[in-house]
Amino acid sequence: MTTTAGRRASAHPAPRPPGPARAGGSRRWRERLGDHAPFLVVLGLGLLVRLVVTVAFWPAMMVSDAPSYLRFLGDLQPSLERPDGYGLLFLLPLSLVADDVALFVGVQHVLGLAAATGLYALLRRWGVGRWWAAVGVLPLLLDAMVLVLEHGPLSDAVFLDLLVLAVVLLGWRRRPSPGVALAAGLVMGCAVLVRQVGTPLVLAGALFCLLAASGRWRRLVPAGLLVVGFVVPVGAYSAWFAGTYGSPGLSGIGGVSSYMRTTTFVDCDRLELAPYARVLCPPEPVGERRDPTDYGWYEIGSGVQSLVVPPGVDRRAVLQDFARQALAAQPLDYARVVLRDVALGFDPLRADRFEYNTVFKWKFATYVDREPTPWTEPGFADHGGVQQQTRQPWADLLVAYEKVVYTWGPLVLLSLVVGAVGALSPRAGAARPLVLLLVLVGFGLSVLPDITTQFVWRYQLPAVVLLPVAAVLAGSALRHRGPRRVP
Repeated sequence: MTTTAGRRASAHPAPRPPGPARAGGSRRWRERLGDHAPFLVVLGLGLLVRLVVTVAFWPAMMVSDAPSYLRFLGDLQPSLERPDGYGLLFLLPLSLVADDVALFVGVQHVLGLAAATGLYALLRRWGVGRWWAAVGVLPLLLDAMVLVLEHGPLSDAVFLDLLVLAVVLLGWRRRPSPGVALAAGLVMGCAVLVRQVGTPLVLAGALFCLLAASGRWRRLVPAGLLVVGFVVPVGAYSAWFAGTYGSPGLSGIGGVSSYMRTTTFVDCDRLELAPYARVLCPPEPVGERRDPTDYGWYEIGSGVQSLVVPPGVDRRAVLQDFARQALAAQPLDYARVVLRDVALGFDPLRADRFEYNTVFKWKFATYVDREPTPWTEPGFADHGGVQQQTRQPWADLLVAYEKVVYTWGPLVLLSLVVGAVGALSPRAGAARPLVLLLVLVGFGLSVLPDITTQFVWRYQLPAVVLLPVAAVLAGSALRHRGPRRVP
Protein backbone atom coordinates (compact mmCIF):
# COMPACT_ATOMS: atom_id res chain seq x y z
CA MET A 1 0.00 0.00 0.00
CA THR A 2 1.45 3.41 -1.06
CA THR A 3 1.11 6.25 1.42
CA THR A 4 0.53 9.91 0.61
CA ALA A 5 4.02 10.73 1.81
CA GLY A 6 5.40 8.05 -0.46
CA ARG A 7 3.52 9.43 -3.48
CA ARG A 8 4.90 12.92 -2.77
CA ALA A 9 8.40 11.57 -2.47
CA SER A 10 8.16 9.71 -5.79
CA ALA A 11 6.62 12.71 -7.58
CA HIS A 12 9.53 14.96 -6.51
CA PRO A 13 12.65 12.79 -6.46
CA ALA A 14 15.72 14.16 -4.75
CA PRO A 15 18.24 15.85 -7.13
CA ARG A 16 21.05 13.62 -8.20
CA PRO A 17 24.67 14.72 -8.09
CA PRO A 18 26.20 15.65 -11.48
CA GLY A 19 27.05 12.55 -13.41
CA PRO A 20 29.97 11.87 -15.75
CA ALA A 21 28.02 13.08 -18.81
CA ARG A 22 27.23 16.48 -17.26
CA ALA A 23 30.79 16.95 -16.02
CA GLY A 24 32.14 15.92 -19.42
CA GLY A 25 29.92 18.45 -21.19
CA SER A 26 31.14 21.24 -18.90
CA ARG A 27 34.73 20.21 -19.50
CA ARG A 28 34.23 20.26 -23.26
CA TRP A 29 32.84 23.80 -23.12
CA ARG A 30 35.85 24.93 -21.08
CA GLU A 31 38.16 23.30 -23.60
CA ARG A 32 36.40 25.04 -26.49
CA LEU A 33 36.62 28.42 -24.78
CA GLY A 34 40.27 27.79 -24.05
CA ASP A 35 40.88 26.85 -27.67
CA HIS A 36 39.44 30.19 -28.80
CA ALA A 37 40.86 32.25 -25.93
CA PRO A 38 43.32 34.32 -28.05
CA PHE A 39 40.57 35.33 -30.46
CA LEU A 40 38.11 36.09 -27.67
CA VAL A 41 40.70 38.43 -26.13
CA VAL A 42 41.30 40.37 -29.36
CA LEU A 43 37.56 40.37 -30.11
CA GLY A 44 37.00 41.89 -26.68
CA LEU A 45 39.65 44.52 -27.43
CA GLY A 46 37.93 45.25 -30.74
CA LEU A 47 34.62 45.73 -28.94
CA LEU A 48 36.24 47.91 -26.27
CA VAL A 49 37.94 50.26 -28.72
CA ARG A 50 34.69 50.63 -30.69
CA LEU A 51 32.91 51.62 -27.51
CA VAL A 52 35.62 54.22 -26.88
CA VAL A 53 35.19 55.58 -30.41
CA THR A 54 31.45 55.84 -29.89
CA VAL A 55 31.84 57.70 -26.60
CA ALA A 56 34.60 59.99 -27.90
CA PHE A 57 32.81 61.06 -31.08
CA TRP A 58 29.06 60.88 -30.54
CA PRO A 59 26.93 60.24 -32.55
CA ALA A 60 29.27 59.80 -35.54
CA MET A 61 32.04 61.46 -37.51
CA MET A 62 30.90 63.13 -40.73
CA VAL A 63 33.84 61.80 -42.74
CA SER A 64 34.69 63.07 -46.22
CA ASP A 65 31.73 62.73 -48.59
CA ALA A 66 29.39 61.16 -46.03
CA PRO A 67 26.66 63.78 -46.56
CA SER A 68 26.43 62.81 -50.21
CA TYR A 69 25.71 59.22 -49.17
CA LEU A 70 22.99 60.36 -46.77
CA ARG A 71 21.42 62.33 -49.65
CA PHE A 72 19.83 59.10 -50.87
CA LEU A 73 17.44 58.97 -47.91
CA GLY A 74 15.85 62.23 -49.02
CA ASP A 75 15.98 61.56 -52.76
CA LEU A 76 15.41 57.93 -53.72
CA GLN A 77 16.99 58.25 -57.13
CA PRO A 78 20.27 56.76 -58.41
CA SER A 79 23.18 59.17 -58.32
CA LEU A 80 25.43 60.03 -61.25
CA GLU A 81 28.42 60.25 -58.94
CA ARG A 82 28.43 56.64 -57.73
CA PRO A 83 26.17 53.59 -57.37
CA ASP A 84 23.74 54.10 -54.49
CA GLY A 85 23.86 50.56 -53.15
CA TYR A 86 25.02 51.79 -49.74
CA GLY A 87 21.91 53.90 -49.40
CA LEU A 88 19.58 51.36 -51.00
CA LEU A 89 20.79 48.20 -49.23
CA PHE A 90 22.02 49.59 -45.91
CA LEU A 91 20.84 53.09 -44.99
CA LEU A 92 17.28 52.78 -46.26
CA PRO A 93 16.37 49.58 -44.35
CA LEU A 94 17.92 50.94 -41.15
CA SER A 95 16.14 54.27 -41.55
CA LEU A 96 12.85 52.40 -41.23
CA VAL A 97 13.96 51.60 -37.67
CA ALA A 98 15.47 55.03 -36.93
CA ASP A 99 16.78 57.65 -39.31
CA ASP A 100 19.82 58.38 -37.16
CA VAL A 101 23.52 58.39 -37.97
CA ALA A 102 24.19 56.88 -34.54
CA LEU A 103 22.27 53.76 -35.59
CA PHE A 104 24.03 53.60 -38.97
CA VAL A 105 27.55 53.66 -37.55
CA GLY A 106 26.61 51.46 -34.60
CA VAL A 107 25.49 48.71 -36.98
CA GLN A 108 28.69 49.16 -38.98
CA HIS A 109 30.72 48.55 -35.81
CA VAL A 110 28.73 45.39 -35.08
CA LEU A 111 29.20 44.16 -38.65
CA GLY A 112 32.94 44.75 -38.34
CA LEU A 113 33.08 42.47 -35.29
CA ALA A 114 30.94 39.89 -37.11
CA ALA A 115 33.20 39.99 -40.17
CA ALA A 116 36.28 39.39 -38.00
CA THR A 117 34.52 36.44 -36.37
CA GLY A 118 33.66 34.99 -39.80
CA LEU A 119 37.26 35.25 -41.03
CA TYR A 120 38.57 33.70 -37.82
CA ALA A 121 36.10 30.80 -38.11
CA LEU A 122 37.14 30.31 -41.74
CA LEU A 123 40.83 30.12 -40.79
CA ARG A 124 40.19 27.64 -37.97
CA ARG A 125 38.02 25.55 -40.27
CA TRP A 126 41.01 25.23 -42.61
CA GLY A 127 43.27 24.10 -39.76
CA VAL A 128 45.05 27.34 -38.86
CA GLY A 129 46.21 27.39 -35.25
CA ARG A 130 44.34 29.48 -32.71
CA TRP A 131 47.11 32.05 -32.24
CA TRP A 132 47.78 32.66 -35.94
CA ALA A 133 44.07 32.76 -36.72
CA ALA A 134 43.65 35.49 -34.10
CA VAL A 135 46.64 37.38 -35.53
CA GLY A 136 45.14 37.21 -39.02
CA VAL A 137 42.05 39.21 -38.03
CA LEU A 138 43.84 41.82 -35.91
CA PRO A 139 43.74 44.51 -38.65
CA LEU A 140 39.98 44.26 -39.01
CA LEU A 141 39.47 44.43 -35.26
CA LEU A 142 41.98 47.09 -34.24
CA ASP A 143 43.36 49.09 -37.18
CA ALA A 144 42.69 52.81 -36.56
CA MET A 145 41.64 53.57 -40.15
CA VAL A 146 39.10 50.75 -40.05
CA LEU A 147 37.60 52.30 -36.93
CA VAL A 148 37.41 55.77 -38.50
CA LEU A 149 35.66 54.42 -41.59
CA GLU A 150 33.22 52.38 -39.51
CA HIS A 151 32.29 55.45 -37.46
CA GLY A 152 31.12 57.53 -40.41
CA PRO A 153 28.22 56.98 -42.83
CA LEU A 154 30.52 55.91 -45.68
CA SER A 155 30.31 52.89 -47.95
CA ASP A 156 33.80 51.50 -47.23
CA ALA A 157 33.03 49.45 -44.11
CA VAL A 158 29.89 47.86 -45.57
CA PHE A 159 31.75 47.13 -48.81
CA LEU A 160 34.46 45.35 -46.83
CA ASP A 161 31.87 43.35 -44.86
CA LEU A 162 30.31 42.17 -48.13
CA LEU A 163 33.74 41.11 -49.42
CA VAL A 164 34.30 39.10 -46.25
CA LEU A 165 30.87 37.48 -46.51
CA ALA A 166 31.51 36.44 -50.12
CA VAL A 167 34.91 34.96 -49.23
CA VAL A 168 33.53 33.05 -46.23
CA LEU A 169 30.65 31.67 -48.29
CA LEU A 170 32.94 30.42 -51.05
CA GLY A 171 35.67 29.13 -48.77
CA TRP A 172 33.59 27.42 -46.09
CA ARG A 173 33.82 24.11 -47.91
CA ARG A 174 36.55 22.84 -50.16
CA ARG A 175 34.20 22.84 -53.15
CA PRO A 176 31.38 25.41 -53.15
CA SER A 177 27.98 23.92 -53.89
CA PRO A 178 25.82 25.44 -56.65
CA GLY A 179 23.58 27.11 -54.08
CA VAL A 180 26.50 28.62 -52.19
CA ALA A 181 28.05 29.86 -55.44
CA LEU A 182 24.76 31.53 -56.39
CA ALA A 183 24.54 33.20 -52.96
CA ALA A 184 28.16 34.38 -53.19
CA GLY A 185 27.44 35.86 -56.61
CA LEU A 186 24.49 37.79 -55.19
CA VAL A 187 26.68 39.15 -52.40
CA MET A 188 29.37 40.18 -54.88
CA GLY A 189 26.79 41.91 -57.04
CA CYS A 190 25.54 43.83 -54.02
CA ALA A 191 29.13 44.78 -53.19
CA VAL A 192 29.50 46.35 -56.65
CA LEU A 193 26.41 48.45 -55.99
CA VAL A 194 28.04 49.68 -52.78
CA ARG A 195 31.39 50.46 -54.44
CA GLN A 196 31.78 50.18 -58.20
CA VAL A 197 35.45 49.26 -57.85
CA GLY A 198 34.22 45.77 -56.91
CA THR A 199 33.20 44.95 -60.50
CA PRO A 200 36.11 42.48 -61.07
CA LEU A 201 34.92 40.43 -58.09
CA VAL A 202 32.91 38.23 -60.43
CA LEU A 203 36.09 37.17 -62.22
CA ALA A 204 37.85 36.26 -58.97
CA GLY A 205 34.82 34.33 -57.74
CA ALA A 206 34.35 32.42 -60.98
CA LEU A 207 38.06 31.55 -61.08
CA PHE A 208 37.85 30.21 -57.53
CA CYS A 209 34.92 27.96 -58.47
CA LEU A 210 36.83 26.64 -61.48
CA LEU A 211 39.96 25.86 -59.44
CA ALA A 212 38.37 24.53 -56.25
CA ALA A 213 36.39 21.69 -57.83
CA SER A 214 37.31 18.75 -60.03
CA GLY A 215 35.39 17.58 -63.09
CA ARG A 216 33.89 19.70 -65.82
CA TRP A 217 30.38 20.10 -64.45
CA ARG A 218 31.46 20.51 -60.84
CA ARG A 219 33.55 23.43 -62.05
CA LEU A 220 31.25 25.00 -64.61
CA VAL A 221 27.91 24.85 -62.79
CA PRO A 222 29.00 26.73 -59.63
CA ALA A 223 31.00 29.22 -61.70
CA GLY A 224 28.03 29.84 -63.97
CA LEU A 225 25.62 30.24 -61.07
CA LEU A 226 27.98 32.67 -59.38
CA VAL A 227 27.95 34.82 -62.51
CA VAL A 228 24.14 34.59 -62.63
CA GLY A 229 23.89 35.66 -59.00
CA PHE A 230 26.24 38.57 -59.68
CA VAL A 231 24.29 39.78 -62.70
CA VAL A 232 20.90 39.85 -60.93
CA PRO A 233 21.49 42.85 -58.59
CA VAL A 234 23.84 44.59 -61.02
CA GLY A 235 21.38 44.22 -63.89
CA ALA A 236 18.41 45.35 -61.81
CA TYR A 237 20.25 48.48 -60.66
CA SER A 238 21.42 49.21 -64.21
CA ALA A 239 17.82 49.02 -65.42
CA TRP A 240 16.76 51.42 -62.65
CA PHE A 241 19.58 53.77 -63.65
CA ALA A 242 18.45 53.59 -67.30
CA GLY A 243 14.90 54.46 -66.29
CA THR A 244 16.23 57.66 -64.68
CA TYR A 245 18.96 58.75 -67.10
CA GLY A 246 18.04 57.06 -70.37
CA SER A 247 20.97 54.66 -70.69
CA PRO A 248 21.97 51.61 -68.62
CA GLY A 249 24.84 51.88 -66.18
CA LEU A 250 25.81 52.05 -62.53
CA SER A 251 26.99 55.67 -62.47
CA GLY A 252 28.31 58.46 -64.65
CA ILE A 253 31.67 58.67 -62.89
CA GLY A 254 33.79 56.92 -65.52
CA GLY A 255 34.85 60.03 -67.44
CA VAL A 256 35.74 62.01 -64.31
CA SER A 257 37.76 59.12 -62.84
CA SER A 258 39.75 58.56 -66.01
CA TYR A 259 40.50 62.27 -66.34
CA MET A 260 41.62 62.52 -62.69
CA ARG A 261 44.16 59.73 -63.21
CA THR A 262 45.91 61.74 -65.93
CA THR A 263 46.25 65.03 -64.03
CA THR A 264 49.46 63.93 -62.31
CA PHE A 265 51.48 63.48 -65.51
CA VAL A 266 49.60 64.86 -68.53
CA ASP A 267 51.43 67.20 -70.92
CA CYS A 268 48.70 68.99 -72.85
CA ASP A 269 51.17 70.08 -75.55
CA ARG A 270 51.02 66.49 -76.80
CA LEU A 271 47.22 66.44 -77.03
CA GLU A 272 44.82 67.72 -79.66
CA LEU A 273 42.12 69.47 -77.67
CA ALA A 274 39.17 71.66 -78.57
CA PRO A 275 39.51 75.18 -77.16
CA TYR A 276 36.77 74.59 -74.56
CA ALA A 277 38.59 71.43 -73.33
CA ARG A 278 41.82 73.34 -72.60
CA VAL A 279 40.47 74.21 -69.17
CA LEU A 280 41.05 70.56 -68.23
CA CYS A 281 44.83 71.06 -68.48
CA PRO A 282 46.42 71.53 -65.04
CA PRO A 283 48.17 74.91 -65.03
CA GLU A 284 50.87 73.74 -62.58
CA PRO A 285 54.05 72.07 -63.89
CA VAL A 286 54.49 68.31 -63.46
CA GLY A 287 55.75 67.64 -59.97
CA GLU A 288 53.79 70.55 -58.51
CA ARG A 289 50.29 69.38 -59.39
CA ARG A 290 47.41 69.34 -56.93
CA ASP A 291 45.60 66.27 -55.63
CA PRO A 292 43.55 64.73 -58.50
CA THR A 293 40.45 65.21 -56.35
CA ASP A 294 40.86 68.97 -56.68
CA TYR A 295 40.71 68.83 -60.48
CA GLY A 296 37.79 66.43 -60.47
CA TRP A 297 35.46 67.79 -57.80
CA TYR A 298 36.40 71.31 -56.74
CA GLU A 299 36.20 74.70 -58.41
CA ILE A 300 39.84 75.80 -58.65
CA GLY A 301 39.88 77.64 -61.97
CA SER A 302 40.65 74.51 -63.96
CA GLY A 303 39.43 70.94 -64.14
CA VAL A 304 36.01 69.34 -64.44
CA GLN A 305 34.05 72.02 -62.57
CA SER A 306 35.33 74.69 -65.00
CA LEU A 307 34.48 72.70 -68.13
CA VAL A 308 31.69 74.25 -70.20
CA VAL A 309 30.84 72.27 -73.33
CA PRO A 310 28.92 73.59 -76.36
CA PRO A 311 25.32 72.50 -76.90
CA GLY A 312 25.09 68.95 -78.21
CA VAL A 313 28.51 67.90 -76.88
CA ASP A 314 28.61 65.05 -74.37
CA ARG A 315 30.53 66.19 -71.29
CA ARG A 316 31.53 62.63 -70.36
CA ALA A 317 32.81 62.00 -73.88
CA VAL A 318 35.07 65.07 -73.63
CA LEU A 319 36.59 63.77 -70.37
CA GLN A 320 37.04 60.28 -71.75
CA ASP A 321 38.69 61.62 -74.91
CA PHE A 322 41.09 63.70 -72.80
CA ALA A 323 42.08 60.62 -70.80
CA ARG A 324 42.39 58.44 -73.91
CA GLN A 325 44.71 60.91 -75.61
CA ALA A 326 46.83 61.35 -72.47
CA LEU A 327 47.33 57.62 -72.03
CA ALA A 328 48.10 57.11 -75.72
CA ALA A 329 50.64 59.94 -75.77
CA GLN A 330 52.30 59.12 -72.43
CA PRO A 331 51.97 55.40 -71.67
CA LEU A 332 55.29 55.19 -69.81
CA ASP A 333 54.44 58.19 -67.63
CA TYR A 334 51.10 56.60 -66.83
CA ALA A 335 52.73 53.26 -65.94
CA ARG A 336 55.31 55.03 -63.74
CA VAL A 337 52.60 56.85 -61.77
CA VAL A 338 50.56 53.65 -61.31
CA LEU A 339 53.59 51.69 -60.05
CA ARG A 340 54.52 54.57 -57.74
CA ASP A 341 51.04 54.56 -56.24
CA VAL A 342 50.96 50.78 -55.85
CA ALA A 343 54.22 51.01 -53.90
CA LEU A 344 52.75 53.80 -51.77
CA GLY A 345 50.29 51.29 -50.36
CA PHE A 346 53.23 49.62 -48.58
CA ASP A 347 54.56 52.84 -47.04
CA PRO A 348 55.61 52.39 -43.39
CA LEU A 349 53.72 55.59 -42.54
CA ARG A 350 50.19 56.48 -43.54
CA ALA A 351 51.18 59.90 -44.72
CA ASP A 352 50.64 62.19 -47.69
CA ARG A 353 53.16 61.70 -50.48
CA PHE A 354 53.64 63.31 -53.87
CA GLU A 355 50.56 65.37 -54.80
CA TYR A 356 48.14 63.61 -52.43
CA ASN A 357 46.66 65.51 -49.48
CA THR A 358 43.67 63.54 -48.15
CA VAL A 359 45.19 61.42 -45.36
CA PHE A 360 43.78 63.82 -42.74
CA LYS A 361 40.27 62.57 -43.55
CA TRP A 362 41.03 59.14 -42.10
CA LYS A 363 42.51 60.41 -38.81
CA PHE A 364 40.76 60.80 -35.45
CA ALA A 365 42.78 63.98 -34.86
CA THR A 366 40.85 65.74 -37.62
CA TYR A 367 37.55 65.38 -35.79
CA VAL A 368 38.58 66.53 -32.32
CA ASP A 369 36.39 69.55 -31.46
CA ARG A 370 35.32 69.76 -35.09
CA GLU A 371 32.74 72.49 -35.70
CA PRO A 372 29.76 71.89 -38.02
CA THR A 373 30.21 73.16 -41.55
CA PRO A 374 27.60 74.06 -44.19
CA TRP A 375 28.46 70.69 -45.75
CA THR A 376 28.18 68.49 -42.65
CA GLU A 377 25.62 70.30 -40.52
CA PRO A 378 22.55 69.25 -42.57
CA GLY A 379 23.66 65.62 -42.48
CA PHE A 380 23.51 65.52 -38.69
CA ALA A 381 20.43 67.76 -38.48
CA ASP A 382 18.36 65.64 -40.86
CA HIS A 383 19.47 62.25 -39.55
CA GLY A 384 19.30 62.29 -35.78
CA GLY A 385 19.43 65.99 -35.05
CA VAL A 386 22.57 65.87 -32.88
CA GLN A 387 25.78 67.48 -34.12
CA GLN A 388 29.10 65.71 -33.51
CA GLN A 389 30.30 66.01 -29.92
CA THR A 390 33.88 65.42 -28.78
CA ARG A 391 34.36 63.89 -25.35
CA GLN A 392 37.63 63.89 -23.49
CA PRO A 393 39.89 62.21 -22.51
CA TRP A 394 38.65 59.54 -24.90
CA ALA A 395 39.20 61.55 -28.09
CA ASP A 396 42.83 62.37 -27.23
CA LEU A 397 43.35 58.73 -26.29
CA LEU A 398 42.26 57.72 -29.80
CA VAL A 399 44.58 60.32 -31.35
CA ALA A 400 47.47 58.65 -29.54
CA TYR A 401 46.09 55.21 -30.43
CA GLU A 402 46.11 55.85 -34.18
CA LYS A 403 49.79 56.76 -34.12
CA VAL A 404 50.64 53.26 -32.97
CA VAL A 405 47.85 50.82 -33.86
CA TYR A 406 47.70 50.49 -37.63
CA THR A 407 48.78 47.84 -40.10
CA TRP A 408 52.36 48.68 -41.03
CA GLY A 409 52.84 48.94 -44.80
CA PRO A 410 55.82 46.52 -44.99
CA LEU A 411 53.71 43.93 -43.17
CA VAL A 412 51.03 44.31 -45.84
CA LEU A 413 53.74 43.73 -48.48
CA LEU A 414 55.03 40.68 -46.60
CA SER A 415 51.48 39.35 -46.42
CA LEU A 416 51.13 39.81 -50.18
CA VAL A 417 54.36 37.90 -50.83
CA VAL A 418 53.46 35.01 -48.51
CA GLY A 419 49.93 34.88 -49.92
CA ALA A 420 51.21 34.86 -53.51
CA VAL A 421 53.63 32.02 -52.71
CA GLY A 422 50.81 30.04 -51.12
CA ALA A 423 48.53 30.66 -54.11
CA LEU A 424 51.16 29.40 -56.55
CA SER A 425 52.91 26.63 -54.62
CA PRO A 426 51.64 23.03 -54.88
CA ARG A 427 52.77 22.58 -51.26
CA ALA A 428 49.71 24.56 -50.16
CA GLY A 429 47.46 21.78 -51.44
CA ALA A 430 43.71 22.28 -51.30
CA ALA A 431 44.08 25.72 -49.70
CA ARG A 432 45.57 27.25 -52.87
CA PRO A 433 42.29 28.41 -54.50
CA LEU A 434 41.13 30.11 -51.30
CA VAL A 435 44.49 31.81 -50.79
CA LEU A 436 44.38 32.98 -54.39
CA LEU A 437 40.85 34.35 -53.90
CA LEU A 438 41.95 36.32 -50.82
CA VAL A 439 44.98 37.74 -52.67
CA LEU A 440 43.01 38.68 -55.77
CA VAL A 441 40.24 40.37 -53.80
CA GLY A 442 42.50 42.05 -51.25
CA PHE A 443 45.31 43.24 -53.48
CA GLY A 444 43.37 43.57 -56.72
CA LEU A 445 40.64 45.83 -55.36
CA SER A 446 43.25 48.02 -53.64
CA VAL A 447 45.33 48.42 -56.81
CA LEU A 448 42.43 49.07 -59.17
CA PRO A 449 41.91 52.70 -58.01
CA ASP A 450 45.62 53.31 -58.65
CA ILE A 451 45.00 52.25 -62.25
CA THR A 452 41.72 54.02 -62.85
CA THR A 453 41.52 57.09 -60.57
CA GLN A 454 44.13 57.88 -57.91
CA PHE A 455 45.70 56.65 -54.69
CA VAL A 456 43.63 57.19 -51.53
CA TRP A 457 44.46 55.54 -48.21
CA ARG A 458 40.88 54.47 -47.58
CA TYR A 459 40.98 52.51 -50.85
CA GLN A 460 43.67 50.29 -49.28
CA LEU A 461 41.16 48.76 -46.87
CA PRO A 462 40.73 45.42 -48.73
CA ALA A 463 44.51 44.86 -48.75
CA VAL A 464 44.92 45.87 -45.10
CA VAL A 465 42.23 43.39 -43.97
CA LEU A 466 42.36 40.45 -46.41
CA LEU A 467 46.07 40.06 -47.22
CA PRO A 468 47.02 39.17 -43.61
CA VAL A 469 44.29 36.50 -43.68
CA ALA A 470 45.72 35.16 -46.95
CA ALA A 471 49.23 35.10 -45.47
CA VAL A 472 48.17 33.26 -42.32
CA LEU A 473 46.27 30.63 -44.32
CA ALA A 474 49.12 30.26 -46.82
CA GLY A 475 51.74 29.98 -44.07
CA SER A 476 49.78 27.27 -42.29
CA ALA A 477 49.19 25.31 -45.50
CA LEU A 478 52.82 25.59 -46.64
CA ARG A 479 54.15 24.57 -43.23
CA HIS A 480 52.02 21.43 -43.13
CA ARG A 481 52.08 20.71 -46.89
CA GLY A 482 48.40 21.46 -47.24
CA PRO A 483 45.66 22.34 -44.74
CA ARG A 484 45.52 20.17 -41.63
CA ARG A 485 41.76 20.02 -41.94
CA VAL A 486 39.98 20.10 -45.26
CA PRO A 487 36.30 20.90 -44.75
